[in-house]
Amino acid sequence: MITKDVAAMITYSLSYADEIGRKKNGTYPQDAELTLRDQFKDDLLVFLGYIYDPQSSDDFAQLDFINSSLQIVITRENFLRLRNDKSLRPDILDRVPLSLQYFVKDDLSPFTRRAGYGIALSKYLVNTFNDVGCYFAAFNGISDYEADRIAEYIGMMNAFLDSAGLLEMTPAQVRASMGIVDKPDRRPREYGADQNRGRSYFAGRADFMFGQRGRNTLGNILWGRSYNSNRDNMNTYSSAQADMDAMIMMNNYNMQHAEAGTGFDEGMLRSAPSGRVDRSMSIEETSESRGVAVHHDEPKNETSDKSANRTVNDTEELDALLQELNSLIGLSSVKKSLNNLINLVKIRKLREEMGLKTPDMSLHLVFSGNPGTGKTTVARLLAEIYHQLGVVSKGQFIEVDRAGLVEGYVGQTAQKTSKVCDEAMGGILFIDEAYTLTKTDGQDFGQEAVDTLLKRMEDNRSDFIVIVAGYTEEMKDFIDSNPGLKSRFNKFIEFPDYTGNEMYKIFELMCCSQDYVLTGEASEYVKSHLNEMTLMDEENFANAREVRNYFERCVERQASRIVSSDMIDANKLTTLCIEDVKE
Repeated sequence: MITKDVAAMITYSLSYADEIGRKKNGTYPQDAELTLRDQFKDDLLVFLGYIYDPQSSDDFAQLDFINSSLQIVITRENFLRLRNDKSLRPDILDRVPLSLQYFVKDDLSPFTRRAGYGIALSKYLVNTFNDVGCYFAAFNGISDYEADRIAEYIGMMNAFLDSAGLLEMTPAQVRASMGIVDKPDRRPREYGADQNRGRSYFAGRADFMFGQRGRNTLGNILWGRSYNSNRDNMNTYSSAQADMDAMIMMNNYNMQHAEAGTGFDEGMLRSAPSGRVDRSMSIEETSESRGVAVHHDEPKNETSDKSANRTVNDTEELDALLQELNSLIGLSSVKKSLNNLINLVKIRKLREEMGLKTPDMSLHLVFSGNPGTGKTTVARLLAEIYHQLGVVSKGQFIEVDRAGLVEGYVGQTAQKTSKVCDEAMGGILFIDEAYTLTKTDGQDFGQEAVDTLLKRMEDNRSDFIVIVAGYTEEMKDFIDSNPGLKSRFNKFIEFPDYTGNEMYKIFELMCCSQDYVLTGEASEYVKSHLNEMTLMDEENFANAREVRNYFERCVERQASRIVSSDMIDANKLTTLCIEDVKE
């Protein structure tokens, strides 16, 4: 039986494919051999064939899942034949699924631009592939082979989105690239607070889908109407369905008004009848540019009631957090390792829902690498992701170093360490420069902290995760120094130094977050200067911290340059010139 979330994602992706395929002047060719709906099914089959592991598979359950979820009939022999013919091609990772190519074209099409709202449905399609792949692999426990294949294929799809500018950009930024200017939101997710926190879930969800445009916007009205009109039935009506309803309403509204040029009539939209949208209805264009309601059969999917009572924001908040993780600058190997780990956690949850055995696994991690490579940022995100996945009960993030655990007298260190563990219970304890707990001479109480920590990790292993971080070699010595550490910390994630180009992107984000812009000459200098910094191979190179220090020096020089000017306008206050960035 298919869980509600996976079934909904497949259904909505099929509906999106129908909407794109039916556009008269759309991107999908009307004379194509397959409908876009069938092309999506074919691409999904190729993907499942690619991740299929003959050594670790439950063929009967997996085939039943394929046939029921895609509403097709395929035998094991035909599936294996398709796998051999298409999925095992040597160049499979160079073949971007056709359905994704047309989803991307539609996201960036002139029609979407005329409508004025860029919604990256292609990203939703990639998320669907990922979650369907995790479910498919869960039937007999995911193998390393399957985990790697999922990561490779989804990585290829995300790389294609990135090449189209749809991976690291918010919806508002996508519209800005099309010349559609919104009220700017200048806080990059990497450095600023989450846009949705501290605000109502309703406003946050509408912003996530449509960008921040104040409260009287098409996105807020559409999403709010579809969500609020059904909130009394939340046990069967999820916010993912509200997303779908809002997009259908928006698509229908745009198709009626984009070509006619009648614009956005908020009053008309507010006065429209409320209630759940009929997903079997859609608006097709006619030669008179008017909408005609046409019924389309919707496939029926069996869904499990086990996820019916999930909190409304679980899936959407998790998607937002994963997007935030995957949009971090650089760190490709880190993101791959963490996505593998997250997929493994998802599969464990699915196996639990199916009543299957779930082997024990350690989620404690070692983050190694030089300073300023994003270890703390990623760990903080991981705490929230684990909370959304149900791995930990609260999701708080507690950061300490040696001084936060060790005292100078017998017995005090154990008490202090235990108190910190209590604060972190239900979340993640992040210990920076953890190697300093054991790397000392003479009498020291660091080992007392380690012993206390190991006991708490064992006693509270179901709701307590520890991440230790520090320099690569020092962390290896730290883990090897104690058999207890070695048995509990068996997964290392190495954070590489940033490249010069990545450091320039970080510098640009810092400028954007503080309302500064570079002149052309200054921009070229910064690129060259940061690239030279990465080539110096200094022992204590601090990566992003070096960028921040450099940025602050640039701001100081700019302030000294303009403070005595007779006329100081906004342009002077926000522009960094060559003399400001030169060192």
